[in-house]
Amino acid sequence: MVTLLAANLVLATCAARTPGPAATIVAVPGPDARQQRVPSLIVPAGPGAARYAVARAADRAAAGLADPLRAAILEDARALVQRAGGAPPRGDARLDLAMTDLARNLRGDDLPALEVIDFLLSHYGIVEPSPHLLLGRATPGADADVRQHIAGQIAEVVKVASIARVGVGVDRAGDQMYVVVALQEQHVEVEPIPRRIDAGETAVVSGKLIHRYADPHVVVTAPGGSVKQLPAAAHGPTFRSEVRCDAGPGRYQVEVTGVNEGGTVVLANFPLYCGVAPPAEAPRNTGIRQGTLSPADAERRLLDLVNRDRAAAGLRPLTLDRALSEVARAHSRDMASNDYVAHVSPTTGTALDRAHRAGLTPALIFENVGRAYSTDQAETGFMSSPGHRANILDPRPTRIGIGVALGKPVTGTNPLFVTQLLM
Repeated sequence: MVTLLAANLVLATCAARTPGPAATIVAVPGPDARQQRVPSLIVPAGPGAARYAVARAADRAAAGLADPLRAAILEDARALVQRAGGAPPRGDARLDLAMTDLARNLRGDDLPALEVIDFLLSHYGIVEPSPHLLLGRATPGADADVRQHIAGQIAEVVKVASIARVGVGVDRAGDQMYVVVALQEQHVEVEPIPRRIDAGETAVVSGKLIHRYADPHVVVTAPGGSVKQLPAAAHGPTFRSEVRCDAGPGRYQVEVTGVNEGGTVVLANFPLYCGVAPPAEAPRNTGIRQGTLSPADAERRLLDLVNRDRAAAGLRPLTLDRALSEVARAHSRDMASNDYVAHVSPTTGTALDRAHRAGLTPALIFENVGRAYSTDQAETGFMSSPGHRANILDPRPTRIGIGVALGKPVTGTNPLFVTQLLM
């Protein structure tokens, strides 16, 4: 028996009057509407990276656990991408280690939460946002069936994403086999960056955008929750910024964004630890709560979550605006019908275009868009991104429009296409 527990993840973006920073939302559909929880603690099997964007010899050795299924899945991914006209992706030992940690810790129908995935990527020195994930569970000896099922899902991901790297984790220790596959996009090349620096030090974030992305920016959330865009010495696709520990010790969340035809997209999203050690274990109590909410119920829940996060920051709540919600809802339906996530629609243009067409004349408008498999997951993803977070916690907006549309079901679960408009 083979159970495919999860499928492709989708990028989310956010924008103001001109496109702003963006981030990734993890989308991991489960087999039903029950609450799913990962184990309360995940301790990585491999040592943490000292620097991001560095492939260590120790990683290659640790990930070299010979498993024929891992090799076969990588071979299938390379062939499927090449058949679709892309350059064959390479295996990534860091992703192998992260996915092996997931495979060894997931049991039953447990699903990894956003915080767990982000923790493992950071631990092994990966700067790109969360990859497209596939999770499989099968009885021992069902390698051929697992390979076939996962190849079918890889083929679907390849239709909408450019896959540069692949990581595979396989755990055969129990009475069932668990397989986790990561398909990683890469649209920025960064120079090595330390994960930890001492108080008073500075970390240089530099690199180059690739694949037709332009206009690089670096945005940081400080330990206290404030967000700022750093000065960037940008020359075409290249950039250089300095992250200073100027807001006290703690975790500084760093994003690198670029712009393509769909608007602004997060190309890297990673924590920098100033004056404190990076965590050695995954956060506790991080499960994904999935459900079968109607779009209307999901919109009400998202309003509560946005105002909860604003209240925690000492900001006044936003009032739901029906006309603005209709604009947001129409964009979510457009994204769901055409299976994309972006600010700029091929048919309706930008958020400001859509607002004007509805007879609205906002002096200020912010937009967050994404795809997730629960409302809590969507809001967690937005708040973990400096750009999305800045939109939600901007003190100027007084009204919000929220639109949710159901997408085509993936492994039995309908994804939620979400649009938030603040003005």
